[in-house]
Amino acid sequence: MINILFGGNHKVYDGILLCLMSMTKHCKDELSIYILTADITELNPDFKPIEEEQRKFLEDYIKKTNQKSKVTLITLDKTFNEWIMSSENKLNTYTPFAFLRLFADKVKDLPNKIIYMDTDIMCNGNIKELFDIDIENYELGVVKDRLGKVFIKHNYFNSGVLLMNLDKIRETNLFDRVKDLCLTKKMAFPDQSALNKLCKYKLYLPRKFNEQGNPRKDTVIQHFCKRLKSIIPLTTINIKQWEIEKVQKVYKIHNYDDIYEQYKSLNKN
Repeated sequence: MINILFGGNHKVYDGILLCLMSMTKHCKDELSIYILTADITELNPDFKPIEEEQRKFLEDYIKKTNQKSKVTLITLDKTFNEWIMSSENKLNTYTPFAFLRLFADKVKDLPNKIIYMDTDIMCNGNIKELFDIDIENYELGVVKDRLGKVFIKHNYFNSGVLLMNLDKIRETNLFDRVKDLCLTKKMAFPDQSALNKLCKYKLYLPRKFNEQGNPRKDTVIQHFCKRLKSIIPLTTINIKQWEIEKVQKVYKIHNYDDIYEQYKSLNKN
């Protein structure tokens, strides 16, 4: 069984669906998918949780590849709401739902070893290759950030894909310490920068497990995160995998064309 963790609200449902469509294309193993969500409409009327109907659709889809696969929806309303409303970083350029992953060590139903993935991810290879990496002595398996290693520090890692060892994280109180820092210190990349500052036991992994540019021949996971558009003037571009026409015309990526056709058919039906 391969354990995967997402976090988000109803707006990232399409991202999760596309990610799972690409994942099951390359991986036929049993998948145990966990989705952390929360209702924080108090902060923003649009911050609605992922719903049961969406969970069921995702589960029905992945069961077509492996009947044993499942999707579990976990709502963290009270615990998460109290924390996020007190945080200095509750409003920034990134969605507050990114902080949900920092509560993973408090969720009893989660397995010890799990791959956390942002919702702007597509699989270009078999996810099992990442899950099978031994991180018994580490808190996290990480990949360096493409921009951060240039503009911040050489070993700065990206938090969009994390191979988690929750037992080790509980032992070191990593996520508690990260949350404490995010409560009081305003940061441009809040939990990512805090994780970089406080994570001591990390295993650096090859870029193929979190490719932040166009996919290469060995890419297993592609992350559709912000990337550099030009140096002079310094500008960035941020196209997500559900912006199909832009992915194909601007990035000129066609690795997922078959998945996109299937996705359009699902939406039409």
